[in-house]
Amino acid sequence: MTIKPIHSKEWISVKKADSKLAHSLFDFRKTNDLFKQILFALNNDNPNEQITALRFIRDDSFKDLELEILTPVLINIAVNKNTDNSIFARECLVSSAFNHDHIIREKLTSMFDDLLESTDQYIYKRLAELLFFLNYKDLRKRLMEKCKNSKNKDIVNIYTEFTKKYDF
Repeated sequence: MTIKPIHSKEWISVKKADSKLAHSLFDFRKTNDLFKQILFALNNDNPNEQITALRFIRDDSFKDLELEILTPVLINIAVNKNTDNSIFARECLVSSAFNHDHIIREKLTSMFDDLLESTDQYIYKRLAELLFFLNYKDLRKRLMEKCKNSKNKDIVNIYTEFTKKYDF
């Protein structure tokens, strides 16, 4: 005797929506302007659109040329004040789909001085987290020196926090 599964109407509704989403994602991946659409969503100030694009980036692989275009945008999002999207962008940068470390290092190094010009403690904190996860010790050291010598006590606190918490 087999028991017939009993599912709530909410469960059935979720399963149907999940199936529709999977089909939509499959169809979207086949479009000619997928990369342009993702780039547009990332550059949009709408956090919901950004997070949708970040999911695509995290789950898909891209060509080197596309990664060269995406990487600076992802770095900017990763050091942004929006913590949810920052975390997601950081995950994209360190994910297996983004296994092109030379591109990330090159782009981050070229952006680094501009990021250090900021006086925003949140940018410094997100940058420190990103550098920790990417394991870029030389850039971490430069950032920590800048934090340690800052006149802003909140930025000095980042130095104190990160040197205690992590191997900086």
